[in-house]
This record gives sequence, C-alpha cells and structure tokens, in this order.
Amino acid sequence: MNIKNKPLPRFEVPSSYEKYAEGGYLMDVREPEADSFGDRKPTIASGAGAATVDPAAIVQGAAADAGYELPDELTFSDRVNRVVMCVGSQNALREALYKTLAFCQQPHEFTEVEDFIAQTDEFVYSHIMQTPFAMIRMLVDAGGLAQTPLDNEGSPIADEQLASLSEDEADDLIATYRIQVTDAGAETVRLLAPERRIEAQLSLRPHRRDTYFAVLDFCMQPRKFPEIEALFKTASGLSQDIVADHHKLSPDFYVDKLDKAGALVWRGAWVVTDAGKRMLQAHKREQATA
Repeated sequence: MNIKNKPLPRFEVPSSYEKYAEGGYLMDVREPEADSFGDRKPTIASGAGAATVDPAAIVQGAAADAGYELPDELTFSDRVNRVVMCVGSQNALREALYKTLAFCQQPHEFTEVEDFIAQTDEFVYSHIMQTPFAMIRMLVDAGGLAQTPLDNEGSPIADEQLASLSEDEADDLIATYRIQVTDAGAETVRLLAPERRIEAQLSLRPHRRDTYFAVLDFCMQPRKFPEIEALFKTASGLSQDIVADHHKLSPDFYVDKLDKAGALVWRGAWVVTDAGKRMLQAHKREQATA
C-alpha cells in the first residue's frame, strides 16, 4: 500500500486562523465583553502534569494562540497543543476530526477509519471538501494518530525490516495500516469532549443559559432555521442581547455556538446531538428538583 505518492495536506494553521485568534466573531462583529474570546485564548501549559485547554475558546472558533511556536524538543503538552490546533482551527472539519480521534481510541484498519469518516454527519451533510484519507493524514501529521504498517497477514512490520528494503519492496510488503490514537490524541479527546465545550459555552454568559437550553429543547425534533427564528419571535424570555454597534444577537448566534460546542448537528435540519441531549436532560432534572 503506497501512500507516499498521494497528495497529503501538511499540518499548518490556515490563513483564516489569525482572524479567529484575534477575537470572538459573529458576522464580523466582535462582542465587546470582558470574557470574549480575545480575553479567553486557549492555553496549554508546558511542563509536568496534564495539558489544560479552555474549551470555551474552542467553542468560540479557535484552537490555540496563533503566536505560539512549537519548540524543538516537544513536551507532552506541546504535542497536545499541536493536535488541538489541528482539530480546532478549521470549523468545517472540527467535529469530524474530533470524532475520528475518539473512534480511534480502539485500533482500526485504515479503510475502516475512512469508512467511519465518510459516515459522519459532517461528511454526509456538510459537503466537506477533504477526503477521509486526507483527514486521517492530517491527524497523523499533527501527532494525534499513529499508523502501524501491516503485512498481508495483518501482522505489524518492524521499522528495522522496512529500513532494509527498497522503497518498491516496502510498498509491496505493506498491505495496509493500523490506525490508533496517540497519548496526545487521547488527551485531546478528553479536553475537547462535547460536554466540556457545551458547559464552557453555557458558563460564559449565565443569563443566556436558559435560552441555549430552549434552543436545544426545540431541536429535539429536526428544525430548519426559519423555524428557530420563529421560536425567537414567539417565545418569551429568550435572551437577545444588544452587543457591539447596537447589534442584537439573533437566533443564528445561538445555533452557531451550540454547533461549535458539539450540542447541535446539521442533518438536513438542526438536531440535538447525544451530548446535547445529556446536557438538556440534566438541566431538566435540576429544574425539577429546584
């Protein structure tokens, strides 16, 4: 199996990333509030201990400080930072990349991972331009996935054996690859878990919490955006703050934030994810016992 001759996307921060690193944007309007993304850039501390990242910053649409440069000698936290940047820096790919890391917490053959990506909601409904092959390679390049070459019998091929072969001989020997998450990839799965991102978003502005849950409850049934707009026109008590330049927060603000948090997904209409359902059920239990 020769993957060397296929065009592989190199791991790099896209040019649009700088925009998100500067501040939280909604239709090119920044919220001038103290805890907007401009003041909440995610940080992943180097050194001993587990990596830490601000899930709220991922929700706001970015993954890491654009000025951050990886050192020559990478610590565990540096490697996690690299994977988080890969997952979070491109909105269109974010959830599919995250789901791929989570899926590969158990080892899978390369084509199984490709098939998994091709069946994700994001790939089916959102017209992702990258191929599943390219997305796997992005995560491998970022250090979130490891690939082990396998022969026709499904046995791992040692690096020493490959080193003794010519390139053509090695290509003939490798039948496929086993794909599995790395330690940095597993930590990224934990850090960017939808429940963490959803709670981070809900905590940013506590007075909007009930509005977020109202949208989630409404989207327990698939909803097109005009239906969500109608909800905001007819339901009382929904928060529609006035922010920068007298801009009134519209329903698409809440849909966008819940989408980035992993609470809503587009399946031809907006619908609550499993993580969103769990958060909504917990909220209803809290209300019932309050």
